[in-house]
Amino acid sequence: MKFEDIQKIRQFVLDSYLETEKAIFVSDLMLQFKTNAKGVHNALGYDDFIFENDSKWQGSNYAGKFVLSPCVEPSKSFLVKVIKSFKVQS
Repeated sequence: MKFEDIQKIRQFVLDSYLETEKAIFVSDLMLQFKTNAKGVHNALGYDDFIFENDSKWQGSNYAGKFVLSPCVEPSKSFLVKVIKSFKVQS
């Protein structure tokens, strides 16, 4: 995976989290960036993002169900780094 693609995934997760205050499902990232779960995990690393499971609706309105799916959100320490970088820039 190229460095630019890694940065796009990281920025997308950060922006989405700041906008919605919710974790982003790994399956959605896989579709958005045309990669697999390992590619998403490698792009986000182990320190700046937290991987968990959350319930997600799967299927149609009539035959669907909630399933546990892997999701990711920025760690609190990463958010602090982002905030500090904004203070330094201004």
